[in-house]
Order: sequence, then structure tokens, then C-alpha cells
Amino acid sequence: MVTDLSLPQIERIVTRILPGTRVRDAAPLGARSLLITATDRQFVLRLPVGVDQWAGEALQTEALALRSLQAEIDLPLPSVLGMTPAVADDPPALALSYLAGTPLSEIITAVEEDARFAIGEALATVMTRIHSYQAPQYGQIHPDNLPTLTPQSPAPGADVAYLRQRAATAIDAAVAQGRMTPDQSDWLQRRLGEWLTTTARPACLVHGDLHPRRLIVRRRERDWRLVGVVGWGFAQTWRPAWDHATLHLNFADPEYFGLRVGYGAAYNETTDRRYDQVREFALLPYRLTLLIERECVDLALNIATGLDTVQAPPIVATPDTPGENSDE
Repeated sequence: MVTDLSLPQIERIVTRILPGTRVRDAAPLGARSLLITATDRQFVLRLPVGVDQWAGEALQTEALALRSLQAEIDLPLPSVLGMTPAVADDPPALALSYLAGTPLSEIITAVEEDARFAIGEALATVMTRIHSYQAPQYGQIHPDNLPTLTPQSPAPGADVAYLRQRAATAIDAAVAQGRMTPDQSDWLQRRLGEWLTTTARPACLVHGDLHPRRLIVRRRERDWRLVGVVGWGFAQTWRPAWDHATLHLNFADPEYFGLRVGYGAAYNETTDRRYDQVREFALLPYRLTLLIERECVDLALNIATGLDTVQAPPIVATPDTPGENSDE
């Protein structure tokens, strides 16, 4: 999409967001991002990509998520510089601060194993802080009610109802596409219902799609450091387990093993709430829902069938028990 914009269009968009800014250069950073070099600084110009059924319009969602976190100046997050709606033939755009570095996906083979583990630990530290931002409802981020550090009172059973809605929508789509039979649909939704137990906790801010290309790293002396977590267009308010599940799926390649271990170990050290830990018993319903949403229906059914024949369905979440931090 960025290649469709002319330099005069880019200049007009930048001027609307940051009046008086003079563009010296605009280089693609991806399908919908431009690195803008101005006379006084560099910044990123983000363009629209579409609407996610659950997170909403990506550009607006990204702006809302990052504005929720604007006080977290010590976290490696881009800051929002401004936004403009569509004007005539010019698309809407979001200007973000530029975090200089390289996407992890492009440099992973050059990163030593201990550094991969350390990057996973650093990511867990970041996400622990993100997940401390609470919201009164599950789903899209609302501009009039952004996630905050203020404790929220959860609606009883809202977490289970939302997860079942997500799963049912994905399963219905799979049936309509011929990827799942009606009998399989009934069985899987019944089994998910048996696996689910309320967390009795409010919704929290999640990134929504942690991926190697959304982690920005930079080498400092002999170590690689995490300097950016970007790509917040799928952010929403849900449970931390959604971020854990997406990470495990998107970082499934063997070269990310050390990162996954570092992430899980560091995250589990930060909480005594079992349902927020990186544990298979907590991730199972989210993992199955994610797989079906991504049309990996056969894999989801194989996982669910295997668990059903080998053992009783696990209890995937329990209310808080103060001071409890043991393995299930």
C-alpha cells in the first residue's frame, strides 16, 4: 500500500499530522509503514490495513492501545505523535515515534542462544506491565474507556462468555467453510464448555498478535537487546493467555525455543495467579480458539481429541488464591 502513495500525498498527510514538518525522505518499512525522515527527526507513518472482527480498525486500535500506555516511558513502545482521518484521496494515517533497530525475524540466526533467552525474559517483563492495565469489558478498546492501572470490578462470568462467543463464531465459520462437520462442532463446543472455569478477574490490555517481526532488537556491545514491541493493530482487552497463545504459535519455529523458555520463565515469576501463567492447562481453550480462527481446524481437533481420550478435561482457570504460585 505504501508504494501507491506519491511524495506529494505523503507530504500532505505529514503536514496535517505535524504542521510545519518538512519531509526529506520516505522509505517503506513494510506493507503499511513508512520511515519518514524530516529535517529535525525520523518517525513512522502507519497506514490503514483493515478491520479485525474482534479488535476493530487497526489504525484506530493501535492509536488507542499506545495512548493507554503513554505513561510507560521506560517500556520499549512507540509513542503516538498524531493522527489524521482520510481527506479526499489521501488515506488516514498515524504517526509514531521511530524505534531504531531490526525486526527479530530478520536477525534471529545471528542472535546467540543466551541472547534469545534474554530477549524472551525482556518481552515477559514488558507484557507483565501491559497486562496490568485493566478494562471494564472484553473486546475492542473503547476510546471513552481506555485500559488503566485502576482496578476494575469484573462482571461475573464475562471472561467465559466472551471466550465461548469467540470459539463459537470461529467454529460456525469452519462449519460453513466445510472445514468441520456439524457433529464435530457440537462436540467441540460442548467440550470447551466443560473445560472453562471463570477467572473472576477483569479484562486486561493485550497486544493481540505477538510475532517475531513485531519485536525490534538492536546489538549493544556483545548483546542483543529488545528495543521495541510494535504492531498494536490487534490489541484488545481480554486475558493474558491470548498473548501467551499467540506467542507460542507465532514463535513455534525451533530457533525461537530459547525465547519461549525465557518468556515463560520470566512471566511465571511475576504472578501468583495460575490462570495468568504460561501453563498449558490455562492456555488450552485460547490455543484451540486461535487455531480455529486461523483456519488450522484439523490441528485444533487433533489436540482436543487427544486430550479427551488420554485424560479428563483440565480445569483451565481458578479464582485467585493469595500467595499461591505452585505448578498445577
